[in-house]
Amino acid sequence: MKPGIAWIIGGGSGIGAAVTKQLAALGWTVAISGRREDKLAAVAAASPNIRPYPLDVTDGAAVDATAAKIAVDLGGIDLFIFGAAAWEPMKVGDYSFEKFKTIVDTNYLGLIRLANPVIAQMRNQGSGHFAVIASVAGYFGLPRSAAYSSTKAGLINLLETMRTELAPSNIKVRMIAPGFVKSELTDKNDFPMPFLMETEDAATRIVEGLTTSDRFEIAFPRRMVWLMKTIRFLPYPVFFRLMKRLLPKK
Repeated sequence: MKPGIAWIIGGGSGIGAAVTKQLAALGWTVAISGRREDKLAAVAAASPNIRPYPLDVTDGAAVDATAAKIAVDLGGIDLFIFGAAAWEPMKVGDYSFEKFKTIVDTNYLGLIRLANPVIAQMRNQGSGHFAVIASVAGYFGLPRSAAYSSTKAGLINLLETMRTELAPSNIKVRMIAPGFVKSELTDKNDFPMPFLMETEDAATRIVEGLTTSDRFEIAFPRRMVWLMKTIRFLPYPVFFRLMKRLLPKK
């Protein structure tokens, strides 16, 4: 991809902010959205190529209005990256509706609200790249992560469908699956995080994956990805015995 117009949801912090700065340094004009205006302003101050557009992805009317405004202000959306994420550690056996509602509304339904306006703009342009940051946690159900893992699994499934359905419209759908990356979300974790990556390193892999290839899956680090995929294909009796080991000891 040559530099163009990018819109990053979740561009005010973490991976989204790091990807924003790297794209801006490559010559992209980057619109960034998120709920915290102070965070967006701080990232936008790093480059004249970065434009803040505050947005709560759980507000459908605001989503439609912001997508339309960015298309008018900047001239289109060549690359869309959805990186909004809610994460809350959950106790074993806790399936609180309110916790699930918050995480599902942001991680999964947030993307659904954005899908049609963004895809409509890309169809009008004749092309586009539609990327979503899922997670290796979506490869299978993880104990203490019921809400988060299930939303990421749902995103992966949805993106597989979209990749096929949107190809005739010259819209390339991309699925990004990082392992553990240092961020405000992972700071909440009270358990060991294997292969923990620096934010800048993760952002570099995402930017290189998006701009130098058209492949569907951008997943890293490789050792973590292969470990998770191997576990996913274990026979269920073996899989569930292994998952039991991840439960906290009484």
